[in-house]
Amino acid sequence: MARLHTVDQLLDVLDQVVGASGRGDRSHASAAEYWTGLLTTPGHPLTSPLPDEPMVDWNERGLLGDLAGARVLDVGCGGGRNTRWFAEQGAIVEGVDLAAELLDTIRPTMPASVSLTALDVLRDPLPAGPFDLVYDSGCFHHIAPHRRITYLERVLPHVRPGGHFAIVTFAAERMDAPTDLDVVMTGDTYGGMTFSLQDLRRIFSTLTPVDLRAVNPDRADTFGPDFLNAALFTKVDPSAL
Repeated sequence: MARLHTVDQLLDVLDQVVGASGRGDRSHASAAEYWTGLLTTPGHPLTSPLPDEPMVDWNERGLLGDLAGARVLDVGCGGGRNTRWFAEQGAIVEGVDLAAELLDTIRPTMPASVSLTALDVLRDPLPAGPFDLVYDSGCFHHIAPHRRITYLERVLPHVRPGGHFAIVTFAAERMDAPTDLDVVMTGDTYGGMTFSLQDLRRIFSTLTPVDLRAVNPDRADTFGPDFLNAALFTKVDPSAL
């Protein structure tokens, strides 16, 4: 290719480095078969039908606003456990994920207020916003460091002013993971990166923090592994200032 002279060219080259690693780029459409297989493996934690613990907690505490009639974008929805829960609260939900085959399987089982779309959140057109809540449970920590920029530029504008963005990620406080430099140098995302609560506060600094904490593993009838962190933010509505 020609000599690099744009940011997009640099990002594309780094994509090639990640794609050429042994694991490949698990945030790319080429990983659809991998995710379908993982999310349908009997006994795997991600096959749980339960909703995320922090999401249930935030809703009970009134931190998500009124979900009845709210528009929700579920980024990396996988088998749809959180998507279904949002719909059961009365929300209108758009679930997006790479695992096209899995989405085809679960689509007939979903409430009528759910739409499921197979897409690459970094490269394909996203469902039209804005949304009252954008929720990411387990997508962000599989995105290579250089593509966090792309994620922020594409996903956060879909949060309406006054709306919320919430995320659940691997916790740096409880898991070992490669540094960003390790990933950029080797292309290997090592099965996912970790983020401390302070990391999440810094990365999503354009939003206002509402609640940042470790996931609680002791709440019944929720999905709450003890190696996860959760963060809820709100997007300031300039008209309300």
